[in-house]
Amino acid sequence: MPQSITIAINGRWLLAGKLEGTGWYSHSIIKLLVKLHPEVDWHIFYDRTPESPHIYSGVKYHVIRPAARHPWLWSLWNDWLVPKKLIEIKASIYWSPDGLLPSRKSLKNYQIKLITTIHDLNFVHRPKEIPLKVGDYYRRVCRRSAKESDRILAVSETTKNDIISTYSKKKKDVDVTYNAPQKDFIPLLEKQKKAAQKKFANGNPYFCFLGAFTPRKNLKTLVEAFNRWSLLNPNSNHQLVIAGRPLHEDEELNNALKNGSKRILLPGFIPRDQLNDFFGGATAFVFPSYFEGFGIPIIEAMASNCLVLSSNSSCMPEIANDAAHYSRPGNIEDWMSALNFAIQNEEDVELLKKKGLERAKYFKWEHSADQVWKSFQEILPNGK
Repeated sequence: MPQSITIAINGRWLLAGKLEGTGWYSHSIIKLLVKLHPEVDWHIFYDRTPESPHIYSGVKYHVIRPAARHPWLWSLWNDWLVPKKLIEIKASIYWSPDGLLPSRKSLKNYQIKLITTIHDLNFVHRPKEIPLKVGDYYRRVCRRSAKESDRILAVSETTKNDIISTYSKKKKDVDVTYNAPQKDFIPLLEKQKKAAQKKFANGNPYFCFLGAFTPRKNLKTLVEAFNRWSLLNPNSNHQLVIAGRPLHEDEELNNALKNGSKRILLPGFIPRDQLNDFFGGATAFVFPSYFEGFGIPIIEAMASNCLVLSSNSSCMPEIANDAAHYSRPGNIEDWMSALNFAIQNEEDVELLKKKGLERAKYFKWEHSADQVWKSFQEILPNGK
């Protein structure tokens, strides 16, 4: 790649202390790219003032306001303000890790290579579960971005195949850049597990879930399964700890919680530095989701030496491989059996946990950063 290359990156998801899937993916790869390739003139676009740890050495920062937190403002940001800045800094490549690129029309014939990461197409396949304006924007702009991009990144082979099928892309134009666990996810000592139980479940053993509260996560089925399991196991002191924040309205989940067991705990958002304890102290991490692009909590739980009880849909079998106990996402009896499996099958559980530790090691941010760099090289004629 030429010495003078200028690469701009959409850093809108880099929110200090509030990173979720796209944000962790962006941060983990950006910090490696800028360190490994100091010869590049790196620029990051934010929609608010950046904070540590999202201030990277050797990078030029651009705060483009107003903050883009609404579909109308997304359009203003992506199709008016970002193109203006790209032309101003004479960028050769623009990478948007959220599936949303400026239109070629908005760039006014400015010659630039566009690359984007599409994490999943839930807004295409499960449109009723997303607010109408948000879904409409993503369906329209992501389709256009896929058509006009020079290259696309996906976070799993499952998502890659979905992109190829949905947007009629060629296989050679879509690369896979997996997510990965952070390096500080490690198995806990017994005394640390006890401390985690005290912190998250009032000193009791617990099953856990982590993620956004949205219908595709299928928390309704998990809650109903735990409610019924609790009635059949009145002497058990196991709790169900559901951590996260509401993302989209889920009335069925709300009703299940209202009528549910008092052994269900809702701690809200758990800070990043407490997640290793949250997973590591649990009897099992339960992930009943219908649809995912990758499912980062699966491998974070595995790296914490926590048993994973996963649905068998979407990308989950690809990511967890043979290191999880699988259930049909909508089958309550399956999930009740899975909870029993976690408690009653010690030998099988230990085997899955051992496999999980090895499976988590397969995913490395260094590998994904290398692939992003190769993808940059692919879209520049003189990049190799």
